Amino acid sequence: MADPRIFHLLHLSHRAIFRAADRVLMDRFGITAGQNAVLLYLSKHEGAMMGAVAAALGLKNAATSGLVDRMEQKDLVERRPSTSDGRAYELYLKPYGRDIAEKSKAIIKASNDYLLDGLDDGKRDTITNFLETIIERAENFGSHDLDDEGQQP
Repeated sequence: MADPRIFHLLHLSHRAIFRAADRVLMDRFGITAGQNAVLLYLSKHEGAMMGAVAAALGLKNAATSGLVDRMEQKDLVERRPSTSDGRAYELYLKPYGRDIAEKSKAIIKASNDYLLDGLDDGKRDTITNFLETIIERAENFGSHDLDDEGQQP
């Protein structure tokens, strides 16, 4: 069996999917996939602190701050001082952001359907299981899993 180059192929597929999402979301709503992720998160966690949003999306706090700055300029979200922590901010959807979050759900579903078109349920299940396994294994993977030559012991 040929070397599957998992790192490389996952990286390329991730980039391709997010470039496609950015194209569609930018064309439809003038936002990026990252901005849409924030909108969708806030639609379920209204008033979340910036740190919680960063953690949920796998971003650093500084990156989240810049992302939210750009979203505030587009009138999608607003920051409010936290009622429980004077150093933190809570994020709230503005009406335009809420509208985009709702409308984008259909686009996400259609995009998933497009990517999986032509694959039977068995192949779809295989892809889902593979990706979930990769995520779980990668979260626990470290140098302790390799010997001094970089091989699995």
